Amino acid sequence: MKLRHARSIAVFVIVLVALTGARRSGGGGCDDNDSGSGSSHGSSGGGSGDYDEDSSAPVAPSPSSTTSYGENDVTVEACELTPENDYLGRARLTYRVTNGNTDQSAGYEVTFAVLRTSDKQVLTLPTLSVASLAPGKSQTGTITEAATTAADDMRTLDSHCIVSRVTKTNF
Repeated sequence: MKLRHARSIAVFVIVLVALTGARRSGGGGCDDNDSGSGSSHGSSGGGSGDYDEDSSAPVAPSPSSTTSYGENDVTVEACELTPENDYLGRARLTYRVTNGNTDQSAGYEVTFAVLRTSDKQVLTLPTLSVASLAPGKSQTGTITEAATTAADDMRTLDSHCIVSRVTKTNF
């Protein structure tokens, strides 16, 4: 019972550190610079920018025991779109899921997106479920799914795949 209580406190501290660390990251705010970077995915730090420099920082967890939250655990290794006609094609993507935890198994629900490169139109949203992945272990695989376009340009379009959403459980 005491070990479970200690783990609960450790998870709480890690979440607290992650949340306060993300708040201090300074990313994601609005600025007057219109650089037109055009990023279509990923997440930025966000935050309101009202960090009080006089507040004390929480103690970071021991580096010998870490928990990741899924955002960096999934990568697209390869992405290919094969046209079948002007409106329909087959998207094939190869992925890698690596459990970033050092001491806990985790499950993953992942949504990928296959996008038309020119305007980021979504062609398909392949999904993946990994029930349980041991700490530090990886799973690789390939997903093939139908892709469609509203325009009649499937035979000529360029596409790319991204990790759209990751939900990590059991940590």
